[in-house]
Amino acid sequence: MPRLSTAEFLSLAHPVDTYRWEFKVDQAMTGGRGSLFGGVGLAEGIVALEQASGMPVIWATGQYLSITQQPVTIDLEVQLPARGRHVTQGRVVGHVGEREIITVIGAAGERPPVADGCWVERPAAPPPEDCPTIDRTHEGPSIHDHVELRLARGCFGFTMFGEPTRDGRSLLWARMPHIRHDSAALGIIADYMPSALGNALGRIAHCTSLDNTIRFANRCDTEWVLCDNRMEFVGAGFGHGTVHMWSQDGVLLATGSQSLIVRLPE
Repeated sequence: MPRLSTAEFLSLAHPVDTYRWEFKVDQAMTGGRGSLFGGVGLAEGIVALEQASGMPVIWATGQYLSITQQPVTIDLEVQLPARGRHVTQGRVVGHVGEREIITVIGAAGERPPVADGCWVERPAAPPPEDCPTIDRTHEGPSIHDHVELRLARGCFGFTMFGEPTRDGRSLLWARMPHIRHDSAALGIIADYMPSALGNALGRIAHCTSLDNTIRFANRCDTEWVLCDNRMEFVGAGFGHGTVHMWSQDGVLLATGSQSLIVRLPE
């Protein structure tokens, strides 16, 4: 059966015009605790920005301003203040009533290639079929039902499945079996980077994302995405981390980063 695009999976609706969307948040779009999964918020912004500009997104960052409990409908408005021949810059503002929930800013565009290069290296990792599946249990439906994760190195820091590493680095294989790994899907998968927090600290850790940024490299079809997650710093109640995302055959797909509020459960 053909896989859905992320736009089809998210089911954004056009109630007014081409620069306004409605996004209905139900339990299937949450992280399992009733609030919108941050990567889904970034993905909806990527979809809206690509559809409004008619170009692929080059980079996007989501700023999370308020926790959104479902069920709720988010009104999205796309603004394109700078439209060029090759690059369009814009923002997507999400509201619930008068309350601003999320702002996604970014750039979309296409240019003729003038040079090529990649100066980060794909880490060695066993193939996904040789890696254990990360089991996650939740009280009800969530976005996690649509994402399969397998552990290639380190531990999954929300449950401490696996063995922590001293270098703050973990490797996850991820896929969305029924959804194409387009730009918006990569935005969802990138939001599993915070699982490296518990791996780095050597204990279960919780966090809340302040932002979620993704920069796209190559676009190609791949069954699995290898996520090279790295926690770079934790201190003063905050943390910073990055992820490099690779195709199965070693092509760099995207890089992501986040700043987090760090919480340690008692």
